[in-house]
Amino acid sequence: MPNPNLQMFRSDTLVEIGTETNPIDFGFCKAGETTTLPYDILLYNDKDGSLNSDLAKDIEIELLRLFLTQVETSNGLPSQQFTVNYHPVVEDEILEIDVAGEKWRKVDSFTGLSEDDEVYTFDFTTGLLTFGNGVEGKIPPIGSEIKIIYTPDLNTYGKLVYEEQWLSVKSSGVVSHELHITLEESVKEDNNTIQVLNYPQVTEVIGVWDNPSKTGTNYFTGGSFDSNTGRVFLGTSFSGSTPYVEYKYKIQDDNEVGFTSLGNGEKHNFVNPIPSQNAKKLQLSVTVPSTASTEGGAYIKVILRIYYNF
Repeated sequence: MPNPNLQMFRSDTLVEIGTETNPIDFGFCKAGETTTLPYDILLYNDKDGSLNSDLAKDIEIELLRLFLTQVETSNGLPSQQFTVNYHPVVEDEILEIDVAGEKWRKVDSFTGLSEDDEVYTFDFTTGLLTFGNGVEGKIPPIGSEIKIIYTPDLNTYGKLVYEEQWLSVKSSGVVSHELHITLEESVKEDNNTIQVLNYPQVTEVIGVWDNPSKTGTNYFTGGSFDSNTGRVFLGTSFSGSTPYVEYKYKIQDDNEVGFTSLGNGEKHNFVNPIPSQNAKKLQLSVTVPSTASTEGGAYIKVILRIYYNF
């Protein structure tokens, strides 16, 4: 995935950020340190406000997939072996072994293969990678870089990976667009005071009427608004039953001061929804345990899933 200042994802019921062929790439993360993704993830609510979709309710994020990349160097000897740091490994098409930039092919056995066949065997339980002996199966050229890309089994060792809180998220800000609420049914506290929603984000109260057509008296004229409480103090006493309010507001951030760990099968629920035509900025970070590898860290890629519950 490229690294611009912002990655924008428009709203739908479910959005996946990153793919198996193009996941979010943290690069090499040093063991014992926290690495923050150098760009924000931007969640944008592009709904038009119909069917009560101004607000995206219960916005949740979860870790869908975590990839680790282990880098080794060939010593040029026959039948050389390497073991991945975290095993067992998910047994699917995600496993990839690259030698000097070329993808080699997994086989069940070297029997009957030639010295030029670029193949390997892999034990998903033990994490053991084995190359050919130069007679049956090619030997990786001496000094060539070997990349092992894999996903730890989330139901076994992978749980320990997440329990160590590798991947975390926090809401770091908003790209806020002022919303104009043309009419909202509000609560009358008494004939001179009513209560509006969305405070303290309200930026301006325009008027209060006793009908949705906004005809007749604007009861707010000459009145005032307390942004701390959401109370509108009317300029003209209101004797009707239902006040209709017109106002403008901007959303605020969740005020998440710290990162929240995304464990296996766990979702993080953001406090504030995203109104239509607004966006939430997310920061992602990973903290690699000091025991992560003898190489002093790990190459990490992830895929995330976002739920917009409109």
